[in-house]
Amino acid sequence: MAHPSLSGQELIDLAWKQHSFEPYGFAATVTNVHIAVLVLSSIFIGLRIWARGWLFRDLKLWGWDDTLAVLSYATFVPSCIFVILSARYGLATRDAELTDALKARAALYVGYWQMHYAVSSNLVKAGIAVALLRLTTNQRTFRLVILGILISTPIFTAAVLIVLIATCRPVGAQWDLALGDCPVHTVMAYLSYIFTAFTVILDWACAVIPYLLLKDLEMKRRIKVSLIVVLAFGSLAGVCAIIRLPYLKYYLIEEDQLFFFANIVMWSNIENGIGIIAAALPPLRKLFRYYGTTKDRTYSRDRGGAIKTIGGTPLSKNNMSTQLRNLSPRNSRRSDFGSEGSGPWNRLDGADSSSKENIIVV
Repeated sequence: MAHPSLSGQELIDLAWKQHSFEPYGFAATVTNVHIAVLVLSSIFIGLRIWARGWLFRDLKLWGWDDTLAVLSYATFVPSCIFVILSARYGLATRDAELTDALKARAALYVGYWQMHYAVSSNLVKAGIAVALLRLTTNQRTFRLVILGILISTPIFTAAVLIVLIATCRPVGAQWDLALGDCPVHTVMAYLSYIFTAFTVILDWACAVIPYLLLKDLEMKRRIKVSLIVVLAFGSLAGVCAIIRLPYLKYYLIEEDQLFFFANIVMWSNIENGIGIIAAALPPLRKLFRYYGTTKDRTYSRDRGGAIKTIGGTPLSKNNMSTQLRNLSPRNSRRSDFGSEGSGPWNRLDGADSSSKENIIVV
């Protein structure tokens, strides 16, 4: 693949001196897809952080699943950036249109992508698994399966990464053998099939287990439908892993490697992005209820942060009043309940002196 007169290090030095080009064709598609996935995942993870970490901070809802979600996003962002950069140097472009130095530069970026993708993918699944453990406090079988996902995934990935880092120098040599030695290149190619199969199983397990837990629960039809939609969306991550399977053979086929590698890279990051978004959807339900309609169809205008609420809608703010309906439908007059408790009050004492209520005299 490389110029025969250049050593691996010389090729790397030359690669870093190359100028980028504007992506076109498939390379432009890869770039635009990553920008779209990055923007969408940023919006949803931002809403999750705002809802859990700020809006409902008094309820102390923030958990390990939220921390893992943020960490997965933190490693997902550079994985997208490295793909976008790689597309400007040869990823998703045919060999005939590239120089050896450009291909080397693209392969180096793909190597960096691989490190971040592996970490982010594990953190996404770990975050979902931790969230599922909250739902399975009494289901021993499901808990064992989820704990298996939580433990086995990082162990398998860590083992692969350690071998890759220890044997391929630089890591980009896995994607371009001209960059240096990578004796486990063939082994890694076959392990990629095992890793993908493992990923498909885990993705579908993370979607099916919640369905099995919720299918027999009594809940409103609207809520059940929304949960089914979320689970169906999450299962698309497993579909993405299946789509990339036919392209794994290009680990061992040198011709137009970067062009076909782009399919592996793109579908892997789409899978990760879907996982991040799907994991953020359930925590956002409380946010939608907070800004949604109350039972009497009055819309909440309060944007004052995390305060005590009834039914997900703020009752009052300081120095403001909230209009209440009269208990009697025959009386058209309305009463205002002041948040400061001002105004004339009468005490109603029933037979039980321990039970007392205050109302405003109007």
